[in-house]
Amino acid sequence: MTEGISRTERGKQNMRVTLMGAGTNVVLFFIKLAGGVFGHSSALVADAIHSLSDLLSDLGLVFAMHFSSQPPDQEHPYGHERFETLAALATGSLLAVNGAGIGYEAVQRLIVGHYGMPASWTLYIAAFAIIAKESLYQITIRVARRTRSAALRVNAWDHRTDAISSVIVFIGIGGSLLGAPYLDSVVALIVALMVLRIGLVTGWEAVQELADRGLSDEALAAIREVILGCEGVRDLHLLKTRKIGHQALAEVHLQVMPTLSVSEGHQIAERVRIALLRQVDELADATIHIDSENDEEGGVVLPPRSEIEKVVCECLLARNLPLTEQMTLHYLKNGVVICMRYHLPPAETFASLQDMETRLQDALQGRVPGLQQVDVVWQLPKTPTAQ
Repeated sequence: MTEGISRTERGKQNMRVTLMGAGTNVVLFFIKLAGGVFGHSSALVADAIHSLSDLLSDLGLVFAMHFSSQPPDQEHPYGHERFETLAALATGSLLAVNGAGIGYEAVQRLIVGHYGMPASWTLYIAAFAIIAKESLYQITIRVARRTRSAALRVNAWDHRTDAISSVIVFIGIGGSLLGAPYLDSVVALIVALMVLRIGLVTGWEAVQELADRGLSDEALAAIREVILGCEGVRDLHLLKTRKIGHQALAEVHLQVMPTLSVSEGHQIAERVRIALLRQVDELADATIHIDSENDEEGGVVLPPRSEIEKVVCECLLARNLPLTEQMTLHYLKNGVVICMRYHLPPAETFASLQDMETRLQDALQGRVPGLQQVDVVWQLPKTPTAQ
């Protein structure tokens, strides 16, 4: 989640600026359309269609943000941020279709040679649109950066593109009034190509995100640096990320010392997860796997504890050897290491302890599947606590 901004507050900020843009686009659409029709400017009509597509994308974005701001539930455990991605895809598709249509009409006019002479007052409409859309861009992009909303960022750049297209319309109308009537249609074609390109780029980015595209190489390098800087981590592998709306999820396997306890391994994983969420802004959550060795290429499936305990018990009883009081198993890539713990018998010599260890190792060697090593640990008996 965006640092310092709750899910609810993020939704409110995004919704507020989107509704502001929608209201502005309503006004601009009717002003541009009326000016283009009554002022005989095909470029202004094309710009009005661009504003209409902006309005429709705003309405789709409002719908998407209503759902994306909701917390995760049982059916959507990762949240609803993908609604923003769907809104970006719909916006891009709509822009591409409108751009192609406007471009086709402009090319037809240029081929036929049917040019209209726009009225001089249409220049004021184009100038008003430039100021309005550039102001909207500045406001929207600030909110998009603060909330890290991909759909809102697309919407902001749509405002900037509309401002640029209005600049081109202004130049085209001015050129037509100065004696080059074909410029109005040429400008309409340029605006159409701009709209088409933005639509295709926006749609492709949304498709990539829906296909679980990961973070950039720079972001992955930052994640690696954070992980390897955590105490207890020897190495990492199988690092995966995927974008979900304005946030991202990560999954990684950490390599730690093979003889660590489960609880210590869990503590290392938790410290790494907290460090990632604090230091990598894009990440909303991270799943950490603890490995004793690099298992990226897979490994041998060794017997479970129940089978090993059964074999060890049978082997020790068959040799008339004492059963272990505690047995720890270390599963490694090349086999299993058995660590057997016994209380130190009183009045035993070092040589007798070595002999016992040898007998225990000989009893198990070749009998336990995948056995690599047998370690025997002698523990001093606990001293009674004084009352």
